[in-house]
Amino acid sequence: MSLAARFTRQSDSRRARADLQAGFAEAMAFPTDTEAVRPTDGMLQRLAAQETAGGHVALDADGLTPALRAHLLAPARTIMARFRETRRAFDVALEPRMPDLRALEAVEAEIVAARERAARDEQDAAQRLEADHRFVRAREEFQTAEDRLLAIRPRHGNREANMAAYNPLYWLALLCIGAAEWLINYDVFYLFAGIAAVAAGATIVMGVLLAFAAHGHGTLLKQWSWRFGPERERIERWNDLRLLALSTFSLLVVLAAAAGSRYAAVMHQLSGQPAMNLLGAEAQVAVDPMRDVLLSLLWNVMAWAVGVFIAYLAHDPDPDFMNATAQWQRQRRRYDRLRRPLTRKAAQIHAQLAREIEQLETAARTRAAEVTTERGLLSQVETHQRALRDALLAAVQDGASRYRAVVVELATTQPLTFERTGPDAGPIPLAAFRDAPLRVTPAMIAEEV
Repeated sequence: MSLAARFTRQSDSRRARADLQAGFAEAMAFPTDTEAVRPTDGMLQRLAAQETAGGHVALDADGLTPALRAHLLAPARTIMARFRETRRAFDVALEPRMPDLRALEAVEAEIVAARERAARDEQDAAQRLEADHRFVRAREEFQTAEDRLLAIRPRHGNREANMAAYNPLYWLALLCIGAAEWLINYDVFYLFAGIAAVAAGATIVMGVLLAFAAHGHGTLLKQWSWRFGPERERIERWNDLRLLALSTFSLLVVLAAAAGSRYAAVMHQLSGQPAMNLLGAEAQVAVDPMRDVLLSLLWNVMAWAVGVFIAYLAHDPDPDFMNATAQWQRQRRRYDRLRRPLTRKAAQIHAQLAREIEQLETAARTRAAEVTTERGLLSQVETHQRALRDALLAAVQDGASRYRAVVVELATTQPLTFERTGPDAGPIPLAAFRDAPLRVTPAMIAEEV
C-alpha cells in the first residue's frame, strides 16, 4: 500500500470516528423529559368534555378511546420519531461496523443452520441403513431377544444371569480336566497296550468322556429344581433325564476302563516277576491289585468331582435365563456390527459439527473484539432510547387512567352510553368501562407515526 493510500485510509478512519462521536453526543443529548405529553387535569377535563359532548364514548380492544389515541398516544409516538431522527446520524456512522457488532448474534443463526444440516445428514445415513433388509431383520431379532430377556429378568430380582459357562475359560477348565485324566491314566494304558498311539487315543477319549460327564452332572445339579420341577412337562423332563443318563454312562465307561486297565496292568506286572528271587523275599516288589484299582478309581472320581464343581459354579439355576441372555448378547453383537457404519458416520458428523461451531464462534469473537468501543456507544444509545420509551409509556398510562376517571365522573352528571369496539363489539355498562383493562405496550409507543 502506498503512503498516499495509507494516509487517505487513516484520514477516513478518523473522520468516521469523529462522525460517530458527534452522532452519539447528539443522540444522548435528546431529553427524556415527558412533561410535554403528560396531560394536566385541565387538559383532561377539556378532552373529556369534547368526547362526551355527543353522549357516546367508544372503547377499543386496548382500553383506549379515540381522544386518548389522538391526544396522548400520538404525541408520544411523535417524540419517539423525533428521537429516531436525531440518532440517525449515529446509526449512519455506525452502519459500516454493524456486521462486526452483530457477529455474535449472527453466528447463532449459522450454528442453528449447521446443526440442522448435520441432523439432515445423519437422517440420510439412517435412511440408507434402513433400506438394508439384513439390518432391519437384525434389529427386529435383537428387539425380540431384548423383550424376552426383560420379561425374564424381573423374576430373578433384576440380577444378571451367571454366564460363566459361555466363557471360553470354562471350556479351557474342562480341557484341563482332560489333561489331568491324561496324567492319571496314560501310563496305565501304555502298560496295558504297549503302543503309545493306542494309549494316547484311549486317554484322549476318556478325557473327553470325563469332561462331558462332569459338565452334564454339574449342570443338572445346579439346575435340578428348574429342570425336574413338578411344573415342567413330562417330555421336557425326559430330555434332561437323557442328559443325566448319558453323563452317568460316560462316567461309568471312564471308571470301568480305568479300573480294567489298571487291573490288567497290575496283573501283567505280577506275571512278569520271576518265581524265585535270588535276593530273597525282602527284595521282591509287593503288588496289591485291589489297592491299585481302587486308587485309580479314586483319582478318576476326584477329576470328575473337580469338573462337576467347575460346571456347578459356571451355570445359572435357570437355564432359560442363561439362554435368553446368550440370545440377547448374540443378537446385540450382530445388530451392533450392522449398525456400526451408521455409528461411525454419526460420530464423524458430530465431530465436523463441533469443529464448525468452534470455528464460527472463534471468528465471531475475533470480529466482536475489534468493535468494543462501538459496542459500548451503541449500548448507551439503546439504553437512552429505552429510558425515553419507558418514560413515554408511563406518561401515557398515567394520563389514560386519569382520563378514564374524569369520564366516569362526568357520567354521574350527564347521560352517557358506552360501547366496545373490535371483536367483542357492543354496548357495555359504566362499571365495565371503568374496570376495562388498559393495554399500552412499548411496541405501541415505538410504532412509526
